Amino acid sequence: MDLDLVFSIASALALISWVVLFVFYENPVIYPVLLSGVIFFLAVLYLYFISVGLTEGGEGGFGSLDDVRQLFDSDHALLAGWIHYLVFDLFVGMWMANDTFILKINKWLLLPCLFFTFMMGPVGLLLYLIVRAIRIGKFTQYPFFRKSKKQLI
Repeated sequence: MDLDLVFSIASALALISWVVLFVFYENPVIYPVLLSGVIFFLAVLYLYFISVGLTEGGEGGFGSLDDVRQLFDSDHALLAGWIHYLVFDLFVGMWMANDTFILKINKWLLLPCLFFTFMMGPVGLLLYLIVRAIRIGKFTQYPFFRKSKKQLI
């Protein structure tokens, strides 16, 4: 399997998903489509490539930075790591977009948060948490996970 082709397909799929998420974030249909379609597909790709990458005989582990570097000596494991970023960043972006809708935060304030989440993960999340804190009037994110069932999509 051509790993560069898989990389390109996964990256393009993620980029398209981010654009769709921003444009259609108010439409509740987009969330199950992205979660059950794109994220599921990318997660299966991840599972395949991480399985191959970790069984190729490479050394490494999680005990030190050097151990982690050795884990990614395999191109399969490296591709899996990239897909890992794509999946989790998109999932965080979906949460932010849905939360923006619930809290009635201006769509244009969401745009830089999504952009930075796509490009630099935690930076975009941090930016969104600041925007969210300003909107709800306090920095403490509680009740971050305590939404009523009616508010969940």
